[in-house]
Amino acid sequence: MYAQANSAQWQDMKHIWGATWSLTPGPLVGPFSVRLTTLTTKKTLSAQDVIPRNWTPKATYTSRLNFA
Repeated sequence: MYAQANSAQWQDMKHIWGATWSLTPGPLVGPFSVRLTTLTTKKTLSAQDVIPRNWTPKATYTSRLNFA
């Protein structure tokens, strides 16, 4: 799931392949937050504003969050 800046509403992302996900609505204005939930334990992590304002499609962004 993702949320745009200044939004409390989370939107679903579409899984493409591997670690690639797609966001279909637009226009998309950063920064973005990303929320991940495991299928098995249902544990959730939220990376706040992990995708910057000047993001570009097909780029890679890093967060220091990890599931333990």
